[in-house]
Amino acid sequence: MHKKTKIFISLFLIFILNILFQNSFAKYVIEDVYKIAKLDIDRCKPNIELMDIISSNVGYSNYANKTHLISGHLKLTEKNIVRNDLSPDNIQIKVANNLITPEFKNFSLISNHTTEKIYEFSFTNTIGDGSLFLVIAEGIVEDKSGLINDSKHFFTGIYIDNTPPIANFREVSIVNHKSKAEVSCNESIRHVSGWNISSNDMVLSKEFTNSICYALPIMDFAQNSSNVLIDIKNATNIILEYGTYDDYSKQTVVSSGNISAPNTISSGSLCKTETIITRLSGDINPLLLQGKVYVYTHWGNTARSICRYSELPYYHGYNPTSSSEWIEIGKNNLLMYNKNIFTQFGGRGLNAINATASNVILPIPSNIAKQYLYGISSIQFQLKNNSNNSLVYQCYVKDIGWLKCSYDGQENLYRYDKPISAFRMNLVPKTEKQYLIDFWDCDVRK
Repeated sequence: MHKKTKIFISLFLIFILNILFQNSFAKYVIEDVYKIAKLDIDRCKPNIELMDIISSNVGYSNYANKTHLISGHLKLTEKNIVRNDLSPDNIQIKVANNLITPEFKNFSLISNHTTEKIYEFSFTNTIGDGSLFLVIAEGIVEDKSGLINDSKHFFTGIYIDNTPPIANFREVSIVNHKSKAEVSCNESIRHVSGWNISSNDMVLSKEFTNSICYALPIMDFAQNSSNVLIDIKNATNIILEYGTYDDYSKQTVVSSGNISAPNTISSGSLCKTETIITRLSGDINPLLLQGKVYVYTHWGNTARSICRYSELPYYHGYNPTSSSEWIEIGKNNLLMYNKNIFTQFGGRGLNAINATASNVILPIPSNIAKQYLYGISSIQFQLKNNSNNSLVYQCYVKDIGWLKCSYDGQENLYRYDKPISAFRMNLVPKTEKQYLIDFWDCDVRK
């Protein structure tokens, strides 16, 4: 073959082969792409948040004591969890800097999504005093990357208070024979109906027109309560006086809540109250006070007699008339005692009977006297048309003790044939009525 021909053929073959190799390489790049691995990179630690927390203390949910239920929610954020030990065992509860062990009532998973879980919790018996903290331990949650949660120290905004408030009372005299009660507390307390309170909620004040003594309950924001004795002695703007007569103590007159015949109670005497006298004076219409009593006698329902001291009539049943009408104090059955005019109920002489029409007085037979079948056995008092004050009263019956209080016209008695030995009564602002009732009822036998 000619030399030039060989050269031509060689170059032609090289050209063809070059084209062929170029097409094969291009096809490999376009079509032969392979997925080598799938990587899920997680650089975020598991995270625990306190979503909300509240106490069951109505009206003051940011205060609590050990009786309240404290509840809230925690949120755990993480999608690749391999270990989750979030539980009450790994939650520390601190009050101030003190670690406590409350009683968990609930800890449950209430929402479970791919990236987050929400837990609901509640606990009680949170003792101590101070700010409440929740502490989450480190490392209780771990993800696939080996990352763990950081420790968390949550300030809840709730103040724990298990100490009752301490209060001091003082009486401040003011004009017109009135007195002002001031109650100073060692911490802020809730408002008390009928009382004024200072801007810092630590000082209560109230004006009183007459002497009175009772226990005022006070309560702090965390619902801890205590009592402070309100003892008004110098207020004489209104004066309520009353007294009793019996054969042991004779006539006694006291005022504003004092016991009418304490000696009769303490002596064990068989004597019973035969007479009640009362008056209302001061900056008030005395005729606002009304009363009626029930007199039990050995003589029978139609009995009528004359008081051996005042010569005023009295009857079996309601006095000073046999009807059930209210008697206005200062208007009917008046007598003079210690230069003051009183209204009388009942009368001296109940411990004896009229043997004949000639008024020969004989003692009640001892077998009857020992049954206590004579004397005043029930009382009722009220203020007519007075919207600001109430009358509270309470009777003492031998061998029974103090009866539960009555007020504003209610009848106070044990039994109609079981006369009283003494009683007490007071004029009280309506806002304080129940406090006085509770104070006196503490003396009722259980």
